[in-house]
Amino acid sequence: MKLHHLRLTAIGPFAGTVEVDLAALGASGMFLLEGPTGSGKSTILDAIAYALYGQVAGSVTSDARIRSQFAQPTEPSVVDLVFETSSGIYRVRRQPEFQRPKMRGTGTTKEQAKAVLWRIGSPQLIPSVIADEVGGGGGVDAIATRIDEVGREIQRAVGLTRDQFTQTVLLPQNEFARFLRAGTGERQLVLQRVFGTETYAAVEKQLEEMRKTAKRQVDQAQQTLGTALARFTEATALETEQVTALDDHAQALRLEPLAAAADEHLAAVTTRASAARDAAQTATTAEQSARTAAETARTARKRIDRRRELDALSARLTADKPAVETARRSLQRDETARPVADILRRRDLAAAQAATAIEALAQLATTTRPEHPSLVDLLEADDAATALTAAADEATTAAGTLADLVALEAALPAREQKLTARRSTLVETTAALRALTEQLGARPAQRTEQVTARDTARTAARALGDARLALRTATERQQATTAAATQQAKVQVAHEQAVATLRTAQDRAATEADLRRRRFAGIAAELAVDLADGDACPVCGALEHPHPAGAAEDAVSPEQVEAAEKARQQAEAAHARAEQAHALADQELTRLREAAGDLTPETAKAAVDAATSQVTVAQQAEKKAAEIDATITAFDEETDRLTQRKGTDGLAVERERTAIEEATRALTADSAKVTEARGEDDSIATRRLAHLTRARAATALREALRTRTEASTRADELAEEATTALTAAELTTAEDARAAVLETSERRRLEALVQKRAVDESRLTDGLSEEGIETTVATAEAQDSADAALTAATATHTAAQESAQEAGGLAARLGAVAERGAAARTVLQTATDQVRTVSEDAGVVVRVADLATGRSSDGDRVQLSTYVLMWRLDAVVEAANARLALFSGSDLELLRDTGARGARKTGLDLLVLDRRTDQVRVPETLSGGETFFVSLALALGLADIVMGEAGGVQMETLFIDEGFGSLDPETLETVVREIGRLAETGRVIGIVSHVGDMKAQIAEQIHVRRGADFRSTLSVTA
Repeated sequence: MKLHHLRLTAIGPFAGTVEVDLAALGASGMFLLEGPTGSGKSTILDAIAYALYGQVAGSVTSDARIRSQFAQPTEPSVVDLVFETSSGIYRVRRQPEFQRPKMRGTGTTKEQAKAVLWRIGSPQLIPSVIADEVGGGGGVDAIATRIDEVGREIQRAVGLTRDQFTQTVLLPQNEFARFLRAGTGERQLVLQRVFGTETYAAVEKQLEEMRKTAKRQVDQAQQTLGTALARFTEATALETEQVTALDDHAQALRLEPLAAAADEHLAAVTTRASAARDAAQTATTAEQSARTAAETARTARKRIDRRRELDALSARLTADKPAVETARRSLQRDETARPVADILRRRDLAAAQAATAIEALAQLATTTRPEHPSLVDLLEADDAATALTAAADEATTAAGTLADLVALEAALPAREQKLTARRSTLVETTAALRALTEQLGARPAQRTEQVTARDTARTAARALGDARLALRTATERQQATTAAATQQAKVQVAHEQAVATLRTAQDRAATEADLRRRRFAGIAAELAVDLADGDACPVCGALEHPHPAGAAEDAVSPEQVEAAEKARQQAEAAHARAEQAHALADQELTRLREAAGDLTPETAKAAVDAATSQVTVAQQAEKKAAEIDATITAFDEETDRLTQRKGTDGLAVERERTAIEEATRALTADSAKVTEARGEDDSIATRRLAHLTRARAATALREALRTRTEASTRADELAEEATTALTAAELTTAEDARAAVLETSERRRLEALVQKRAVDESRLTDGLSEEGIETTVATAEAQDSADAALTAATATHTAAQESAQEAGGLAARLGAVAERGAAARTVLQTATDQVRTVSEDAGVVVRVADLATGRSSDGDRVQLSTYVLMWRLDAVVEAANARLALFSGSDLELLRDTGARGARKTGLDLLVLDRRTDQVRVPETLSGGETFFVSLALALGLADIVMGEAGGVQMETLFIDEGFGSLDPETLETVVREIGRLAETGRVIGIVSHVGDMKAQIAEQIHVRRGADFRSTLSVTA
């Protein structure tokens, strides 16, 4: 992968648009991204990662920092990157989400994040694409416009995940120093994320679950076997010794002996059940024979009782025969006379009704004549009913024509009153409409005054952003001024400490030199101590030593020299630390003075007060503008409402005026119609009532006439019918007919007597026809003989029945035991087969799971996921050591710790072999410089392995954002030289650092500076 061009707009500390031609910078293979701490160097790396993956580079950095705090509220932030991979050339453009002011009203609304990815057809189009001179088509095609689609396409093109990219292309600050010194758990998570070995952890988890499941299945199968065995022993009612033997087989999982013993017990139970069934069958046959004999004796005894009952019934029928014949004759006379008596009753009733109707008609004519004599006279006409009907219809028609006019006449006063009220209301509504028109005419001038006041407040409020920025700048400068005064004292203390440690180091160096001089002066005495005649002198070689040198009083031992040397080294180390502390304190003082500018504490406070006042004034103006704007909005809404009301009220006035005119015309016409219809009467209602009264009187006379005529006709008809009925029934007079009719209770008594006689005769006939009854002798001797035979047969049957029940109960119990035993034996066999199958399957699962999860006694007991990471880490360490040998001059070498660090053996810990002392060190003991180049070598080694794991992905661009400031000049030069060798292999290396010595060693540079307003700028030297 190669980066061509980067453009940022409103990103991080960059308020405007900055561009970096990464292709031109990488022409020599290496460039420097430099600038003071906090100026925005890491923002460049964050922007590259954000363009590709929608997230910043640092693992502890929030994605929210990508949008600049200096961006205009309505303008989006943009990251635009052109890059090239083996699959083509691409341009990606991303906009992070942000809150922008609402188009209407106050407050903000979220502007969603956006992303677009283009494919560029050829390298010749890159300059035109960067200059935005090429649209869609022409070799530049948008291949993704949704954030998720852009992410998938970029990862497919680059070949790396975001975690792999940040570990191989962007090496963020402190990431690899932390990885080097990380605990095992943290390092394991990083390696899993980079190499994507979560699958192996998932396999471990799955196997562990399978192992637990297999264990549960085995336990469940054994539990099922125990339950099935208990069911079998209970079903077959085994003895305690037999149950104990079966339990022993089951506990020891001796499945074959268990099955054989169970089959033996089941066979014994089945044999006993078969014998009991045969005995029960024999007893049942004997019981059936005894039951038949008892039934025969019981039938003979019942026939004797039945014959005696029928003989008694026959005697009673003979005695009751005369009374029954008399009842039958009375019922026959009643049946003949009853219809005739009913006709006579109806004849008498009709005669009475005819007399009543004649009297009622006469009475009605008398009461009607005073008011309607003409109607009463119509009763004497030939067809009085037709004449009365015509008179009633005529009066009803006349009343009907006046019905509507009655209601019309009654409503006239209310209509007049309502019309008067509407005229008064119309006058008031017209006056209100004129007032509303005048109110609307005055509102434009009022709104103009409000708008002028709002615009004035907005003009004053526009200074709020600058005022806030000025206040923040003044506050930071004031803080820097105060901190600089404090830092000055720290610089003086550090200087004095450096001078003191220098003096101590000089004194200890002089002491060491004096001791070494004195020791050299007395070296002859040391050599003479072990001289003896015959031994060669180590200086002159003589074998005789007549005058050996003696020890001086101020002789110095080697231990004294060594102690002085160690004291001198300690003093020099303390001086170096003091000098470094003094340099850091002085550097911080310089930074604080630069931040404070030329301000004193007094002028800084005055600047803060002035800026605070400006912010307050602008905030008040902003608040006032918002309040007036809300007032204008409400004013406009009220104007709209009043305008709408004016139109509505005007239309309503016109409609009401027209409606009043129409109502006046209708009222005049209806009044004339009522006057004409009233005539000489007081009112139309009075006139209509007179017609209705005449119609009701005519109708009443007609109905009374009809009733009289119908009653007379009915009486004549029933008199003739009664005479005919008496003659047909051969009854002389009406009294004879009435006397023949029986009372209801007497008739029912006689009917019951006759009916009971018929039933008893039928019972006697049916009884004598029953089987054996006619030939049965019903004497007392025959009854005694039948009783004795029945008693003997019943006793015999009872004894046989008890024997059969006992035998049947035993057979049923033993049969049920056999049946339950067979069913339980089937369940036991199923449970046995399940135990055998589950045990065999579980054994394989448990062995594999124990091996993958590190529980097996075979091998090193390392988990599968850890083993894979150990293998990956070995490859990383090997690649890192190739780099580290160049950086450290083969003094340091990385090792994977195969021992145990902490409570558990993991195999993922790192150690450092220091070949200068042949000691193995933990990473925490490395110095700052050693930590840097060990971490850098580890990062580069990991990058090599990751790219190889990703299918040989080639990364032509690499950024290193690490702590170069921890290196001494000589080591720094070595590291830069080795990084340059990486660049010679075709890779472009971007070094991110604020170390001044780097500027002299790297020609191509990106300069990032932060201004007094805290906004950063970018320039390029290439």
